[in-house]
Amino acid sequence: MSKDNPSNYFELEWSSNKGVPAVGTLVSVKINSIGVSKVLKYFVEHGFLGMIVKPLSPPPWYIKQNGADAYCHVYASECEELRMAKEEKKLDVSKQLG
Repeated sequence: MSKDNPSNYFELEWSSNKGVPAVGTLVSVKINSIGVSKVLKYFVEHGFLGMIVKPLSPPPWYIKQNGADAYCHVYASECEELRMAKEEKKLDVSKQLG
């Protein structure tokens, strides 16, 4: 069994107190100035839930390094609208996922 199989974790961690965006939602990826991106699906890495997104207008360095149609893996804390203040707690999304 894969170490990062979601079924290996009782609770998945979500790095925001805001809800998990639905597939198709636009998020503003601030890390590395990626920019506005569309949520395509989700992934789990070491017990943390993340999103696989498609940048709508990636910066030139990103296109050169990855290609214009490349997807990227991001966490909520890397998206402007999903960031939370340091004193806020993480949201337990295990119940939201089923």
